[in-house]
Amino acid sequence: NCQYIGSWFGYDANDNVSWTSQAVGSNSAAGTMLLELPGFDVTFGGLFDVVNVTGNLKGAWARTGGNTFSYAAMGFATDVEGDAVWAVRLTGDVTVTGDCDVLEVENTWMSIFILDPENDPVPVWGRTPDIGPMPFPPHNGYRIEP
Repeated sequence: NCQYIGSWFGYDANDNVSWTSQAVGSNSAAGTMLLELPGFDVTFGGLFDVVNVTGNLKGAWARTGGNTFSYAAMGFATDVEGDAVWAVRLTGDVTVTGDCDVLEVENTWMSIFILDPENDPVPVWGRTPDIGPMPFPPHNGYRIEP
């Protein structure tokens, strides 16, 4: 049984460097994760006027089989006044393969919630997303070794 716990360096479906992540946990069954997406267009092609975004998505993961895991991560962006504009939820499945050093990322979906504090349920993902879910093609990551 390979572990998901560790640090990973990832590529998109075109083999461009696109993300880093870190999975931690007190055991191999579940834990928390950080996912950083440098260079990601936080304006979504100019759709949103944001000035700040969470530096990385924060989430949780759980083992679903011998070498398979599922995750969900969240982040948000704010406008010039500091008000939250959108929240993003990324979900997916990963399989640790090779010598436990390759991460196959599949079934990745991104949902965007345009925030309305007066009408949103808590938590916000309790409602239908405003945009998405949008799929991402399968891609790989590689364990960062010491």
